[in-house]
Amino acid sequence: MLPEIVVSHEEAKMLRSFTLQDGFTTFGRFVDSEICMDDPSVSRDHGAFSFRRGVLMVEDHDSANGILMNGIKIKRKVLHGGDRLTVGPFEIHVKRGTVGPENSEK
Repeated sequence: MLPEIVVSHEEAKMLRSFTLQDGFTTFGRFVDSEICMDDPSVSRDHGAFSFRRGVLMVEDHDSANGILMNGIKIKRKVLHGGDRLTVGPFEIHVKRGTVGPENSEK
């Protein structure tokens, strides 16, 4: 099953859901980002999600303000369902993340 994230904005009260595909999904302020986050506190190329072999990861691309995961600043991290990321005024909720060994098909 592909990973799914929900992006919300603290002021706009907007929600957007994304199903992430195999490979990389970029996010940032740059208009060509696959997930565009239009806010000055977000770097143009803020970071990316990667999904390969059932593992979902997030990586910060040396952004000015970083990425917080569950309140802690991170550079690169494996993501699981229920994890929360903060990017500027945006919150990203991981609905479906890395498939653990107990959930994978044999």
